[in-house]
Amino acid sequence: MKRALVTGIFGQDGSYLAEHLSGKNYEVHGIVRSRLSSQSSKLRTHLLQKGVTPIFHECDLSSFASVRDLMKDLRPDECYHLAAIHYSAQTVFAEQFDNDRYLLEQNILSVLNLLNAIREVSSATRFVLAGSCVMYEDSGISPQCESTPFRSNSVYGTSKIIGLQMTELFRNLYNLHVSTAILYNHESPRREEHFVSQKIVKGLIKIKRNETERLELGNLDDVKDWGFARDYAYGMWLMAQAHSPGDYILATGTGHTVADFVREAADALELEKWPEVVTVQPRLTRPVTKTRLVGDPYRAQTALGWSHSLDFRGLVRLMVQHAATNTLD
Repeated sequence: MKRALVTGIFGQDGSYLAEHLSGKNYEVHGIVRSRLSSQSSKLRTHLLQKGVTPIFHECDLSSFASVRDLMKDLRPDECYHLAAIHYSAQTVFAEQFDNDRYLLEQNILSVLNLLNAIREVSSATRFVLAGSCVMYEDSGISPQCESTPFRSNSVYGTSKIIGLQMTELFRNLYNLHVSTAILYNHESPRREEHFVSQKIVKGLIKIKRNETERLELGNLDDVKDWGFARDYAYGMWLMAQAHSPGDYILATGTGHTVADFVREAADALELEKWPEVVTVQPRLTRPVTKTRLVGDPYRAQTALGWSHSLDFRGLVRLMVQHAATNTLD
């Protein structure tokens, strides 16, 4: 039986990955925090109800000793590093600066500690890091492919660039099977409510039910390459199965604006008055990036056999359906 270690196992991506691994008869281990968020607690319960029973470990990812000890005990066949400190798409911009130092320390140290632990005590472990399309946000090139130069204008994006570069360094120096999945925006019914996709869906449902009158958003013209999170979890698993390690973009290859998302969700709810109830709030508006973040998934499609299963319309309607019934699947 194969053994896998997943950080961020009770996040959106981690929960889908845990389900997939369990279905493949893996022994699944997850690193968890002592205190779970409300959404993470729901996902934990949901997985257990579906018969997915990971073995949980508390581990300080910023402590090399802690990470090394766990890696030595488990020696997993595969390790997926999905946990990261990040911002939602429409976080109040001023609030980000309060967390920048903590974000940088956690996102970089966790990657370095996992890579060093694998190198020292579990060199056969195949490692996949969850990267992000924001590594390209200031590149000025669209669509992006794996050879597009990285350039970010955010601390989060910079932390992801450093994580990818460290992964590449360990791959080249120590001949380890370590890879980075460059993930574009991916959503699902399991997405936390502070992300703009869920904020739109749940806000419009409340308006439809006359529970609130307005939905406040930031940039309606912001373009995103939106895909289904389950597909991206599967893509990361495919990367760990590949004969050779490497970095792959997982994306749909098409972009839609936030306004498109609102329009599609409103249409699914038969809410014709949406232009009257959606307001743009300056406090939620982030500086506009000069790059249209749309990924070219050609390499993942040809080398891994990966593809996305839901188009934009199908994704939005899936989220509306499950938000309306308060279900996760």
